[in-house]
Amino acid sequence: MTLSSFSPIHKLEDYRPNPWLTPKLDLRFDLDLHLTVVRADYEVVLQSEKIEPLFLHGESLEFLSLRIDGAIVDPEDYEVSPTGILIPDPPKEKFRLTVENRICPAKNTSLEGLYKSGSMLCTQNEPEGFRKIVYSIDRPDNMMRFRVTISGEETLFPVMLSNGNLVGNKQLEGGKREVIWEDPFPKPSYLFALVAGELQETQDSFITKSGREITLKIFIEKGNEEKVGFAFDSLKKAMKWDEDTFGLEYDLDLFMIVAVEDFNMGAMENKGLNLFNAKLVLANKKSATDESFEAILAVIAHEYFHNWTGNRVTLRNWFNLTLKEGLTVFRDQWFTEDMTDPAVKRIKDVLFLKEFQFPEDQGPMSHPILPKTYKEMNNFYTVTVYEKGAEVIRLISELIGRENFKKGLQLYLSKYDGQGVTFEEFVSSMEEVIGSSIPYLRNWYHRSGTPLLSVKETYSKDTNEWILELADTGSSEYPLVFSNSFAVFDREGRLLTEEKRVMSGARDQIRMPALDNKGTKPIVSLFRSLSSPVRLDYKQSEEEIKILAKVETDGVSRFFAFQNLIFEWFRQSILLGKEENFEAILETIGESFGRNWDKTYHSFYLSFPGLAQISESIGCYEFTKIQNLRVWAIQSISTTFTKEFQNLLEENRKTIPVQTKEEIGKRRLKNIALYYLLHDPSKKFERLAVLEQREAKHMSEEVSAMKFLLEVDSKEKEASVNLFFDKWKQDHLVLDVWFAAQVATGEDRCTLAERLENHPQFNIRNPNKVRSLYFSLARNPLTFHKQDGSGYIFLAERIKRLNEINPQMAAALTKLFSPVSKQKGDLPKIAKKELEGLSNLPNLSKELGEVVGTILNSL
Repeated sequence: MTLSSFSPIHKLEDYRPNPWLTPKLDLRFDLDLHLTVVRADYEVVLQSEKIEPLFLHGESLEFLSLRIDGAIVDPEDYEVSPTGILIPDPPKEKFRLTVENRICPAKNTSLEGLYKSGSMLCTQNEPEGFRKIVYSIDRPDNMMRFRVTISGEETLFPVMLSNGNLVGNKQLEGGKREVIWEDPFPKPSYLFALVAGELQETQDSFITKSGREITLKIFIEKGNEEKVGFAFDSLKKAMKWDEDTFGLEYDLDLFMIVAVEDFNMGAMENKGLNLFNAKLVLANKKSATDESFEAILAVIAHEYFHNWTGNRVTLRNWFNLTLKEGLTVFRDQWFTEDMTDPAVKRIKDVLFLKEFQFPEDQGPMSHPILPKTYKEMNNFYTVTVYEKGAEVIRLISELIGRENFKKGLQLYLSKYDGQGVTFEEFVSSMEEVIGSSIPYLRNWYHRSGTPLLSVKETYSKDTNEWILELADTGSSEYPLVFSNSFAVFDREGRLLTEEKRVMSGARDQIRMPALDNKGTKPIVSLFRSLSSPVRLDYKQSEEEIKILAKVETDGVSRFFAFQNLIFEWFRQSILLGKEENFEAILETIGESFGRNWDKTYHSFYLSFPGLAQISESIGCYEFTKIQNLRVWAIQSISTTFTKEFQNLLEENRKTIPVQTKEEIGKRRLKNIALYYLLHDPSKKFERLAVLEQREAKHMSEEVSAMKFLLEVDSKEKEASVNLFFDKWKQDHLVLDVWFAAQVATGEDRCTLAERLENHPQFNIRNPNKVRSLYFSLARNPLTFHKQDGSGYIFLAERIKRLNEINPQMAAALTKLFSPVSKQKGDLPKIAKKELEGLSNLPNLSKELGEVVGTILNSL
């Protein structure tokens, strides 16, 4: 075996357990911003039948020494390369291996491994960052008990943290201090964490059901102490919910969170020491929107829930990433539903799925939730693995029921505690609880794309029945199982029946009695609340959709019926080249004002779909045409219901800046009313928006006013943008919103983006700033897909820069080129040229290379 044997392409079919394990690890760090020395002492144990070569992963490391059982190893007995260390002939079945290397955290701009963020050093090791810290068997199926010693200058690193329990703390000579952390639970290397620097400690506590007191700590940079209260409350709610719902108690005496300014991901579930992107920890009513608060609630819960679904039971290999992520997303969705409003939360999740995951499923980046191959694992942290994975877990809960799901999860966690497993162990646990197998369920893990179900209606005169034939159009290789929650209504909108039906395999048939002896057809609502992640090819009449949009008793399906009514109007208007009859939409909106619905739900119902949503839903990518129709439609709604929107604004004007359901609903309803009033062609409400921004008591009110003025291209927009900046220029997280809002809507925002990237507050090395400016611009179809290709050229140039700085961000940004094959004219040709330029970069990263190659293959 040679180092060249380690293929850059990983295949599921090639997976085999590693011949060697390192069950115990003593890890030592002598911290320095520019020259940190790391030493690892491994207990190495053979687990195969015969002695095989031992390979330690390692990237961007300066090798210092290698010892076996304390003795220096002869350089002829091992080989060091840019990917690791190969020991072709290990001496025996069990030995102690000591390896030492140097790293430079200050120069590590990839934000993987150990790197500098602000005044601290921190780590990000999922999936394969640990190999950038020290030579190791860096695989999720290598479970280790960590004992970590950290030494550093006390003035630079007054706080030094790692996983588990603090078991040692002493002063050293020369102003240095040393701490020792020990984690009693075995974990793979991706769950290791280290943080060191000048941090402020905030503290709270939680009493478990069994009476244990858990110390909770959140570490932040100085000045953010007043922004952690909501995060603590969210954490305690999550801990109690996991106890109440699944009987899962926290297993250590200390739980820590660190807020990090420079972070590629949202957060990371390292055992007992969660690292968070600062924007998902820090919040108060002045600086965070209602959406930010809910995101913090969900992500704090998500990472905490990983303590069991991801940490105590972890992955056997990275192909099974959805096992921990899809499952834990579903758990945080369930939690958030219980903490907020179930219908509204489900609407948000389905909207996200339709706007981001469904298009990924239909584009060049499509892959099953269990990928069969990968080159760079970072590229598979996708909405498919996470959100579609969560939908498959939700489907299981639909098929077996929530109570059985709880029992199945408890069985799974008790049976496989301390192990790395695959989705098969999870599914088998669910089947064991119900005492039978679930046919075709496993195919959801292997089939790419969103299933498209065709629905055909026929009338049987003999039996006076209507027959619905459902067919899965892509079932040839991987037939699936579906849960179909459906309801039947009469023509007056009365609910006749509702049922949950399992569709197993390619076809199903639903028979319903006609409404009368004349064979009048009932109205059917299929897959309510998206009970399975599918698309429907179901041609219902405008009248039927309108009735569902008014009377569907399931609030989620009622919302999407109204969305479908709007999409059908766009489809017909594009087809005919003129604005179609808009009365059905106006009538439905008009009736909603008298429904006395929950305020947040009503605000969502009134929200007009965005350009990308409309485009994907009707399969048309002529964005200028769609935008012109969209503006006309919103103006029509605005002028028809001016009085109603003014009343909504006044009724909800006086809000209290607290995070209660009532106040959140008032803010949302007030904002949506202001949005429509600003589209009045007379422009007479623009000063009202400026006033709202100036007098806002909550960030949701303040930022909405600015965004709306920018979208309508108001003469007040410049004053609004300047006002916002002057107020918030000292708050980096709030300025992310400011950057994003200016390029997220409108045509030709590349020139403005060029100015903004030269702004002193913009930093291309910070992922949040990259997301706020470049990702927001790429998600603005009018600019990104402009016919002259300027959007593609602009983005490609920035990707080139990011390839050198942060390959993960470069690859993620490149994924936004996925829909270019659907565009008209010369755009696919221009995109291909730019992508080919990226593929020929002299220092092309493996992350970027894989994504570029995949998209190029689709052009």
